[in-house]
Amino acid sequence: MRGGRDTREEILASAEELLLKRGFNGFSYQHIAVKLGIRNAAIHYHFTTKEDLGVALVRRYRLRFLSWTDETAAIQVSAFEKLVSYLQTYIDYLEGRWRICPVGIFGAEFDAIPDLMRREAQMLMRDVYEWMVMTLQEGRRDGSIAYEGDSRDKAMEVAAALQGALQFASIAGRERFEQVFRQIALGLQPASAKRSDAVSQAA
Repeated sequence: MRGGRDTREEILASAEELLLKRGFNGFSYQHIAVKLGIRNAAIHYHFTTKEDLGVALVRRYRLRFLSWTDETAAIQVSAFEKLVSYLQTYIDYLEGRWRICPVGIFGAEFDAIPDLMRREAQMLMRDVYEWMVMTLQEGRRDGSIAYEGDSRDKAMEVAAALQGALQFASIAGRERFEQVFRQIALGLQPASAKRSDAVSQAA
């Protein structure tokens, strides 16, 4: 860092924005250099190859997600509320300028990204999946979530629905994602909670 400027962090932030807009293979170091007003050499100083940059980006997402799960675990809320909070992060992407989340990008480009980045992406996807499985199981125990079948199967169904809805919303608009959001939440609520909601709405 020179003169209070954290060039490495600025490079990562710029690369993240480009990743969400264009995909990993849709931008180059030149795009970052122009955006930040620096030379390509300055980027190579911090990230020798684009693969190095890609690995750092995925690790950044993993750390962000794990930090979020730690914060959520420290709050005394039901498993259902935790899951809804996760679903809300997808709404956050829609409210921004980007229409797809990192997990979706890495999945779509999986066969075209470098090997080391691919392994990091697999770990990120594993972290998200395992957290969702754990949260669904916790919800069954605390009574805030109800569903039929195995928690791992349900986690995969929810994840697939979210990714598909987010891509669909990029064409049809945010309200289409919100429809899926509501159906996922409604489908996971126990019958007692649905009856309570109906009573409160009637009142």
